[in-house]
Amino acid sequence: MHTLARVIPVLHLIQRFYVGGAERQFIERLRAHPQGFEPVVGSLEISGGNLADFRALGLGEPHLFPIRGSLARPNTAVQVLRIARLIRRRGVRIVHGTDFVTNFLGLLAARLAGARMVVNRVDLGHERPGFGPLRRRVEKLVSARADVVCANAEAVARLCISQEGCSPERVVVVRNGIDLRRFDELAARAAEGPVPEGGPIVAVVANLWPVKDHRTLIEAAALVQRHIPDVRFALVGDGPERDHLQRRIGELGLRDAVHLLGTRYDVPAILARSSAFCLPSRAEGLSNAIMEAMAAALPVVATDAGGNAELVRHGSTGFVVSIGDAASLAARLVDVLSDP
Repeated sequence: MHTLARVIPVLHLIQRFYVGGAERQFIERLRAHPQGFEPVVGSLEISGGNLADFRALGLGEPHLFPIRGSLARPNTAVQVLRIARLIRRRGVRIVHGTDFVTNFLGLLAARLAGARMVVNRVDLGHERPGFGPLRRRVEKLVSARADVVCANAEAVARLCISQEGCSPERVVVVRNGIDLRRFDELAARAAEGPVPEGGPIVAVVANLWPVKDHRTLIEAAALVQRHIPDVRFALVGDGPERDHLQRRIGELGLRDAVHLLGTRYDVPAILARSSAFCLPSRAEGLSNAIMEAMAAALPVVATDAGGNAELVRHGSTGFVVSIGDAASLAARLVDVLSDP
């Protein structure tokens, strides 16, 4: 007599469905969810540019646990208790966080409800501006108490083991993945795009946050233009650095060369029209943007941040340069643009 295997509910927590690498990987994780496990989704906000992609998965609306602002507010305890009740009600066996906040909340709720906790680590967070000593201590404590620490790059795993005291047997590396079907339309859409026709295009896909270090990129762009006058830079993404970058672009006389495109949903088409890709970040995990550039067969010039060197074969598929070094960034961009 055959018995049906019990499906194991897994609670996946995310802050919001913004357009970003962590959110994109969250969607891909749900899309590739293995048989025998039932995904249950909880979110602190039901908003963002990736919300439509989540809804297309057919998993229903996420459970809402509204938390905004400081985690020290009383509402945090209320939402942790609500998450714990959901865990018990749905028979959740595993809780999977996405970032610092959901790792923290998920661990507390999992311990209250008797579930196991998988902490997600996607970058070298200690390198991020504003990531102070208290937050570092909390992240270290959360990782130490988790059942499994899931890192998306060897560099992130090494950090968890060497600097946060995680036992190696609890740390696993699961690298990011991308859906190559998104690139099937490249040939048909390559002629379209927001950057005017002309010389070679360097694509940069990263939200305009300080950690992505577009400031160094702009300085490098001015140096590249001296060697390749018709070069254009297509910067995809938005964020708090936009106004500063716009001013600096004007000061350097780069208004015709550097294009701030904001949030875009046609990144594959933009990559198809580009000649090279650049990522100047000060901190990374395993970059989705670099993987998408590689899927588009572009040479990549990136900083030696996080797992970038795990993706880019220096001197073969591109170049890895020191963080914050505009001259080296420019020199390598000139190299790849001059020898396509």
